[in-house]
Amino acid sequence: MASHTYYIYSNIDFSKKSASQTRMLYYAKALANEIDSVYILSCSNNKILQKNFTEIHNNIFIQTNVNIISGPINSLVFLSKMYSFSKHRKGKKTFLLYPYPLLFLEIFSILYLKFFLGNSVYIEFNEIRKYSSSFHSKISFKKIKYSIKKISFISAFTLIEPLLYFFDGLVCISTNIEKYGRKYNKNTLRIPILTDSQLPFQKTTKTYKTSNRFNIGFSGSIAPSKENLRDFIEVLDSIINEGHKISFNLCGNIAKEYKTELSDKIKEKSYLKYYGNLSNIELSNFLSQQDLLVIPRGFTKQNNFGFSTKLSDYLNHKKIILVTDISDNALFIKNMINGFIVPPNDNQSMRNMLVHIISNYDEFNEKMIENLTETSEKSFNYTIYEKSLVKFLKN
Repeated sequence: MASHTYYIYSNIDFSKKSASQTRMLYYAKALANEIDSVYILSCSNNKILQKNFTEIHNNIFIQTNVNIISGPINSLVFLSKMYSFSKHRKGKKTFLLYPYPLLFLEIFSILYLKFFLGNSVYIEFNEIRKYSSSFHSKISFKKIKYSIKKISFISAFTLIEPLLYFFDGLVCISTNIEKYGRKYNKNTLRIPILTDSQLPFQKTTKTYKTSNRFNIGFSGSIAPSKENLRDFIEVLDSIINEGHKISFNLCGNIAKEYKTELSDKIKEKSYLKYYGNLSNIELSNFLSQQDLLVIPRGFTKQNNFGFSTKLSDYLNHKKIILVTDISDNALFIKNMINGFIVPPNDNQSMRNMLVHIISNYDEFNEKMIENLTETSEKSFNYTIYEKSLVKFLKN
C-alpha cells in the first residue's frame, strides 16, 4: 500500500498550547499510522528540514522554535518551501489549511499550491470570520479610525468567502457552519469538537478551589463579550446575596481589553479567583477540582456558528457541566441527563438552574457523570472519526 503524507499548516504557532493546536493534534492522531505521516507546520521563516521537526507521536511531526511570519511574499515563500519539502517524501500528499485572520496564506494556497502546482488542498472551517466582529464595539462616528478598520475587516472576510469554492473540501466543526459552507462548496465533512477519552490525567499538588464553597470553574479565553461573563457574574452576585457560598474560578488567556476590568472585579468580589494561563497538566488539575464547569455564552452570530472546544475537555474530566443552548450544544447535552442547558442571554433561567444544581448536587452527581462520560466516548473521541477523515482527505 502506498504511503500518504498530510501537511497541516497555518499562520498559528502550533508549537504553543492552544485550542487550535489541540484540535489539529487530534486530526493528526486520526490520520497517522505505520504507513501514513502527518507534518504540522507554522508559516515561518524557518528552514523546513526533517531535523527541524519533533516527532510527538508515531509518525506525527511538529515544527518547534518557529518564527512566525506573514504578508504576501513571506506566505508564498513558505508555501514554496513546504511544497519542496513534500516532494522528497514518497507517496501521495494532502494539504490541510487551518485558517487565520491573515488572508494571504489562504489566497496563495489556492492560487499557488492548488492551481499552479496541482495539489489537493482542504480547509478547516470552524468560524465565519466576518461575524467575529460581533464581539467588539459597534461602528460609531465617535470612533472613526476603529470603525473604518472594522468595516475593512468585515469587507475583506466577506470578499474572500467565495474562495471556499476552490478548496477540495471543507472540514466543518458544527451543523450550522456546514450548512453555511455548502453554499460555496458541496464537499464537506462535519467533525465536532474532539477529545481523547482514554487520555490519562496527571495530578499535581496545587489547589484551584476554595474549601467549604461550591466551586464553579471556567477555562479558556477569558473574553467577556464572547463568553457572556459580565452577565454570568451578575447572576452569581444575586445567588451569593441569597446566602449561597460560591467560588468562581477562572484560568486562561485574558482578552487585553478585559484585564483591568477583571482585576477590579477580583478586588471587589472575594468569590472571584483567577489562576493564570495554566499548562496542560495544571489545566487538567484545575478542571478536576471543580464541582461545576460552565460555558455561559450568549447569542452572537459567531457563537451560533462556532462550537466551543472546551466542552469536550469539560466532559472528559467527568465533571458536571452547564452550557447555553448555542450552536450544536443541544445535539449532545440533554438537560438533567448528561448535563444542564439553559437558553442564552436568559439570566433568570441561568440563576434558577444554578440554584437547582447547588441545592441538589449530591442527588444527580454520580448518574450524570456516568452519562456524560458515555457522551464523551461516543460523540467526541477522535478515534470515531478516523475512517471518515482519512477517506475525505484522501479523495
